[in-house]
Amino acid sequence: MATKRARSPRQRRGPKHLVCGFASPATIAERGTMQLVKGRGVYVWDRSGRKYLDGLASLWNVAVGHGRPEIARAVDQQLRALEYAPTLLGFSSPTAEALATRIARLAPKGLTRVVFTSGGSESNETVIRLVRLYWRLRQRPDKIKMVALNRAYHGSSTGSASLTGLPYFHTYYEPLMPGVVRMPRPHCYRCELGLTYPQCGLACADELERIIQREGPETVGAFIAEPVQGVGGVVVPPPGYFERIRAICDKYEVLMVADEVITGFGRLGYNFGIQRWKAVPDMIAFAKGVTSGYLPLGGVLFKEEIYQALIDAGPDFALHHGFTYSGHPAVCAAGLANLDIIEREKLVARTRKLAPYFAKRLGTLAAQPIVGEVRTAGLMAAVELVQDKASKQPLPAQLSVPQRIRQACLDRGVIIRASLDTVVVCPPLIIKEKEIDLIVATLDAAITQVAGEL
Repeated sequence: MATKRARSPRQRRGPKHLVCGFASPATIAERGTMQLVKGRGVYVWDRSGRKYLDGLASLWNVAVGHGRPEIARAVDQQLRALEYAPTLLGFSSPTAEALATRIARLAPKGLTRVVFTSGGSESNETVIRLVRLYWRLRQRPDKIKMVALNRAYHGSSTGSASLTGLPYFHTYYEPLMPGVVRMPRPHCYRCELGLTYPQCGLACADELERIIQREGPETVGAFIAEPVQGVGGVVVPPPGYFERIRAICDKYEVLMVADEVITGFGRLGYNFGIQRWKAVPDMIAFAKGVTSGYLPLGGVLFKEEIYQALIDAGPDFALHHGFTYSGHPAVCAAGLANLDIIEREKLVARTRKLAPYFAKRLGTLAAQPIVGEVRTAGLMAAVELVQDKASKQPLPAQLSVPQRIRQACLDRGVIIRASLDTVVVCPPLIIKEKEIDLIVATLDAAITQVAGEL
């Protein structure tokens, strides 16, 4: 591994016409983009031929690694047979129906129905509409409020961004969708209630009951949360958290929604991350890992009783929700091939087996003077950066420390992500121990470099 700082991979001006999201247009215009041209396994290459270990699985999604010919062949075969068939207006395709069946078989017991979308934001938009639809069909039209966690990420479209609890997704884009109620997240390192686990008795979960009582049970339709917060800093709820949430939802007839866009399809060592707890949600939003990013696909799983409400509405009712490319046959073919790989290579069980090593190696970074906590769940990790370990005081935002550590890793050939006060790691599920070692060694060197610059 190179120890000296390499030249930045951005060698050119920004794209003439392409607009990049989640980045500064001014910076892109000045420095350009990192243009990737090839991927194999856990590695990608830029246009100059430089190789990088993809420590973020691209965007939390390339679970089976890059360059899998099985997926390309499946897509090619489907495109040659039939390039498009909608799942709207009463049409479908064999691949769409097969993939829906496959996903339902992987799901927690009772979640039997699948509606497809093209990605995570669309999935959570679908959740919003299904929650409202379900309660209206049940003659309870006022149950439209949704409770979401602070610093949650549920997407960047108008409705899903309203569920998102990150201020920079709201600034400039307000007004937000009404009816979203915020709730403290289960973040034991920085408890928003000022308590300590386990003496707290899961007070952060009990906040849901307090909110429902305050808002009125007749107005609250759903609670939504990621099993483990991703963009919010890999926040892992303590044992018993989701079981308590499930009980409160049952008590007040509130739908429980798990946003599995990042955690689904093996990321936490389970088919769906919520299976880490003994709590079955009413809906699951998914995307990313269902195709490992090879083609855009998302969807919502929901319980049979919700679908039965649609049937009970009678022949004059139509489900006026869906997207042109929902259940696209070639995309579903990619999903089926991707799930074949996950099953054949036993990647879910492999992740569970590899997780302790991943946690142990990442945990060594806690010795760094500016590292407050290292959090892991399955093959997700966050390294939280602080100015002072004892007080947990964050580093000044204007120093851009996470961004500088990310750049220092990139200069050394490893891709990670800066998110809030953390740097996060989320490699492909096929990663090996020696590649985990490389990520940790690179992060260690990058943190040492930036800490020295401070």
